[in-house]
Amino acid sequence: MVVLGDSVAEGQNDPDPAGGWLGWAGRLAHELGVSREETLNVSDPGATIEDVARTQLPAVRELRPALVVLGCGMNDALRGFERAAAAARLDEVFAWARSRGAISLAIPVPRPPLLDLAPMSQFRKKRTVQRIHDFNEELARVTREFGIPFPARATVEKVADPGIWSADGIHLNPRGHAYVAEVIANFARSLLRERAM
Repeated sequence: MVVLGDSVAEGQNDPDPAGGWLGWAGRLAHELGVSREETLNVSDPGATIEDVARTQLPAVRELRPALVVLGCGMNDALRGFERAAAAARLDEVFAWARSRGAISLAIPVPRPPLLDLAPMSQFRKKRTVQRIHDFNEELARVTREFGIPFPARATVEKVADPGIWSADGIHLNPRGHAYVAEVIANFARSLLRERAM
């Protein structure tokens, strides 16, 4: 299993008793019976989709994973992004996964509590919410074009619960990571079963 993405994909604020971060990726691997040795998480704090394609993808390009999971977009939404460029990078990531024979999944970008906690103008907040929407639209487009299931908003509705977020309002807490892992596992199990048939 290969995981690409940002600090949330890395697992920040969900400590692993064995050291480092557990996060939804580590929990997902456990649920799917994938060992630590068979899991490679190259996610980086602060990463955008540009960073994923430019620095993370080369690190895994020669691998042949059974499952690839992408979790990024929050930093793109907070900082701003050019939609056409982001779309091209998303195409690149999923084209690589398909070329390696991997099943791939993408996680929708949630609306973080940070938007209500941090002092910011209504204009900036509205613009960030629009960027989240735009990035999710591109995720939905690329997954549709590559025949990948994309979690509908109703599937991940619990991300609106402040109780699954850390105090910083931008990272999930252990409950949040467990919830995301559970949602992804449901998709991944079905796809891996189909692959095995």
